[in-house]
Amino acid sequence: MYFSNYLKSCRERNGLTQEQLVHALYSFDTKYFQGLDTSTFSKWERGITKPSTAKQTSVLRYFQQHTGKALPCWEHLTADEAEAQICETGMKNMLGSKSKELVMRFPEKMTAAGDLVVKQLRNTEILDEVAQFNVDLDQGFNQRFTGLDNEDFKAWALHPSNTFFVSTYKGHFFGLLFALRLKPEIFEKVMSLEIKEKDISFDDFATFDEPGCSYIISFFALNEKSASLLFIRYFAHLIANQDVTIEVGFATMIEDAIKLTRNMSFKHYKSIIIEEERELQTYRQTLPEFLASEYMVRMLLSHRECPEE
Repeated sequence: MYFSNYLKSCRERNGLTQEQLVHALYSFDTKYFQGLDTSTFSKWERGITKPSTAKQTSVLRYFQQHTGKALPCWEHLTADEAEAQICETGMKNMLGSKSKELVMRFPEKMTAAGDLVVKQLRNTEILDEVAQFNVDLDQGFNQRFTGLDNEDFKAWALHPSNTFFVSTYKGHFFGLLFALRLKPEIFEKVMSLEIKEKDISFDDFATFDEPGCSYIISFFALNEKSASLLFIRYFAHLIANQDVTIEVGFATMIEDAIKLTRNMSFKHYKSIIIEEERELQTYRQTLPEFLASEYMVRMLLSHRECPEE
């Protein structure tokens, strides 16, 4: 979607005239909108000119405050519709190329776009294979700290609240992104390092009709394209479920995970030193803050950053 389309549709959805929104934006953020008039605003809506990404982000934040929505004017989209709006190149830029352990370097030219797909793990025929692979990853990265086995991961993957996304190439595993949907009080305990992942029970999962928090537990991809598609699907899921998603977070002991998510506006929350002097750290962010970043604006509202489109 172009910023001009978003600006006009969101203004009209909220029953604002151009003049009213110009005044509202000035009152909301004088730094960015000082001197803004209806003539300039009209050019933005018609796509004749375009404000900076920082100003676009401030517009998004205004609509967040005005509507109380994490991603205003997108709350009606399904996950598939939201996914179609997210720029793959923008996602690659957000993830960067610094990951050495979590994103491999399998040649992308060997994976045709149409053959690389993302599905819920429970809807594939490779559940057992991926669950065991994830246990091996967990043991390698976390040195068995979590204490989880493949039966734990399989049970969590089959639970309807959780998002266990797996990318496949012609039916073969190519990457994974697993997230649990936790009740807010359980999410708080995990983030505060009061309980471990192995202590989470089925009663701790939030249903789709109650507020919950998304807790990322695993990620790995064989190349950047697979990584991008997995995160695009994850962001689309968050957007489609924004009315019942409060926060997003993860815990890690590896620097590579922190590098990978550096542009996602996560904030460091807690840390403890565990065996062999390794540090376990948690990162979290509210969904509105998570979605209102300049990287997100480039992915969602700028075709300039999306040459494949």
